[in-house]
Amino acid sequence: MRILISSFIFLMVVAGLRAERTRISFNFDWRFSLDGTTAAAAEGFDDSRWQSVDLPHDASIAGPFVKDSLGSDQKNGFLPRQKGWYRKVFTPEAELQGKRVFFEFEGVYRDARVFLNGREVAHQLNGYEGFLVDVTDVIKAGVPNVMAVSYDNTDLESSRWYNGEGIYRDVWMLVTEPVYVDYHGTYVHTPFVSDEVARVALQTEVVNSRPDSVWVTLHSDVKDPEGKVLQTLTSTVPVASGEVYYFRQQAKVVSPRRWDIEHPELYEVVSRVEVEGELSDLYRTPFGIRTVEFTPEEGLLLNGRKVLAKGVNIHHDLGPLGAAAFERGFERRLEGLKRLGVNAIRLSHNPHDKFILDWCDRNGMLVVDEPFDKWADQFFGQGNRFEDHWEESLMAFLKRDRNHPSIIIWSAGNEVHQQRSPRYDFGVPMTKKIYDFIRSFEPSRAITVGLHPSRKSGAYRSENYYREGPPEMVFYMDVVSTNYREEFWPVDKANHPQLIFMLSEAQVGNLGNEWFNFDHRSSVGLFYWGGTDYIGESFGWPAKGWTNGIIDWNDHWKPFSYYIHSLYSEEPMVHIAAFDDSNVRQQYWNEVQLRYQPLFSHWNWAGRDSVDLYTFSNAQEVELFLNGRSMGVLQVPEEYYTKDIRAYTADEYDPDNPINLGPAMHKNLAWRIPYEPGVIEAVSKIDGKEVARHRLETAGAPARIVLEADRSEINADGQDLSYVTVKVVDKNGVLVPNAEHEISFRVSGAGSNLAVSSADMITDAPFVADKRKAFQGKAMLVVRSEREPGTIKVRATARGLRTANIEIITR
Repeated sequence: MRILISSFIFLMVVAGLRAERTRISFNFDWRFSLDGTTAAAAEGFDDSRWQSVDLPHDASIAGPFVKDSLGSDQKNGFLPRQKGWYRKVFTPEAELQGKRVFFEFEGVYRDARVFLNGREVAHQLNGYEGFLVDVTDVIKAGVPNVMAVSYDNTDLESSRWYNGEGIYRDVWMLVTEPVYVDYHGTYVHTPFVSDEVARVALQTEVVNSRPDSVWVTLHSDVKDPEGKVLQTLTSTVPVASGEVYYFRQQAKVVSPRRWDIEHPELYEVVSRVEVEGELSDLYRTPFGIRTVEFTPEEGLLLNGRKVLAKGVNIHHDLGPLGAAAFERGFERRLEGLKRLGVNAIRLSHNPHDKFILDWCDRNGMLVVDEPFDKWADQFFGQGNRFEDHWEESLMAFLKRDRNHPSIIIWSAGNEVHQQRSPRYDFGVPMTKKIYDFIRSFEPSRAITVGLHPSRKSGAYRSENYYREGPPEMVFYMDVVSTNYREEFWPVDKANHPQLIFMLSEAQVGNLGNEWFNFDHRSSVGLFYWGGTDYIGESFGWPAKGWTNGIIDWNDHWKPFSYYIHSLYSEEPMVHIAAFDDSNVRQQYWNEVQLRYQPLFSHWNWAGRDSVDLYTFSNAQEVELFLNGRSMGVLQVPEEYYTKDIRAYTADEYDPDNPINLGPAMHKNLAWRIPYEPGVIEAVSKIDGKEVARHRLETAGAPARIVLEADRSEINADGQDLSYVTVKVVDKNGVLVPNAEHEISFRVSGAGSNLAVSSADMITDAPFVADKRKAFQGKAMLVVRSEREPGTIKVRATARGLRTANIEIITR
């Protein structure tokens, strides 16, 4: 968790330290306004009427949702794009003479300008890119200082999805000695790994900001996962004034413990910088020891073992929290995906919050890391050419992320327009340029680009579309990532056997059956689009975002989630989901035909003679019981529980009709059951023994509210969250699936109401409110802690329902 200390206490501590750098949160006690005046940069500007906010803060998520008559902002979920200002007054009480003072902004969307005491000290175009600001020569000790930050999010083309706006990630204040490790200034990798020994290569960038040359000693302590020092490497060199010196050292770890998805062992390098015998800086770098290979025969090999990437794509918003980057929000989302059986995520299509990478390192989640979407001015703003800015942004991205063992491959872009254009030589020159840049700076990982379509001309459904070969870019890629077009893999692999394929985006609109559509033995794996519902990229009003995610934007599982769970998870499971083929919706999107079938996990079907059901399971057979009577046994297709998927071959490929939407495997799990109220129960078995059970019960009339906090104790740090699931249940505690009561919330004590939500993506109701209508019997309240320990009291009321209360302790 963050170290949350007031700036007053922090700087008093700094005054008494000479050794380790000090880094504190600068998230609290800001003022905010949508005022567009440039006068807000001035020290004496009156901001007394501005809103008080703490960071992280998304200035757009409060809404309102507004239908654009031109339909141009469905990309942003119909939420506003605005300009705004933040201001903060702080007084450094300690003596800063001889120190270096920095502020780190992890993300401001976008076109951020930072002012300290009226002076502009930074300008950052890319809202997804963190940046460090050196304020040593501007900050004033012992008197009030004023920091002001402006942003401009009015560019309609800056993202194809909801980006949020404002200071939506953390801000930190950093104080060091004049000789220090540079920003993201360590690079640790393992060029050789065996069971007996691993070589660890260390590069450390040390800055000398003193006016004179000095002798600098770097001690690098290599620690094992328990914190025991295995080896200390020492180098002493002269470093000139203003120089950035690159120390290069190599350690040896005997009998290394591998980082893996099952046992994510993490080592650490502690860099101790000394000047003339005095400790000047101390910097910590976690790292992992593992090997990653990609081969045409086996796809992904992690530590020499075949691993199939069972992945999803995620965008950076947290549903009702918008883009505000709360660590607990990411943690909860990733925990849910891991329970689903996901072992890999593609961070689409921009640099994500670095906490996500830290979590993946600690929890054994593989990562496809992606700095850009299109190779265009997109992230930099119209008129700021990609060609003028990509190298600086890519360098910052690589320096920040390169030490994370969870990252297995760099994805340099997604569906880039150059792929289709003869004007750009079909993307080959830019591909080579970006690849060469990455390899010269970080050569330890493979590189890919998400391609779509995966034919040479890109002229979808042209006369020769199916007979064409792959686009030229694939021959310069370490791994060929295709979005949605895995049906061409067999023929492309037959003609070009060196190619290694990864399904970087697989649609879920066909109930996720692309899982059965490719050879699992030779491919890297697949990443469903999307792992969750998200704001923006709407098909049109009134939908506020992408509705075809596996999990909803509150991180609640949908009935469909359990189908993916049956494919991805090794844990035996079964789940009942009802469906109605007459409600199937189809959407042609991004040259892909999406088919969406609503599913429901309840047993309230009054007025129907029969109900169609699926029983999703990865066991061998499922028996279904209605009010205790057996309705029969279905055998689960072998592909489910053996996970041995061998797709059709090039010999079976029909160039006149190659599109295979995936075998309708779920149809083998379908039932038609006569409806009667009561209990329906599915029991799954392996070798005749029960391994899992799922039960649905008919709900009666709505009677009361139930509040379920995901954690009853949270940290009193002003940053921690508790997600409170709100249910409308009958007198027996059964969820009422058609309940739509408006529920009012009162939060008091040591916390506040951060957001309310439901899974309804059609409603215009705001996320920042004290009430929410239930959707399918459920809603969500997110509570944020304050900085003093105590008790948060939550009360939920609705007309006609018994009131609910819950308490959450903050420590």
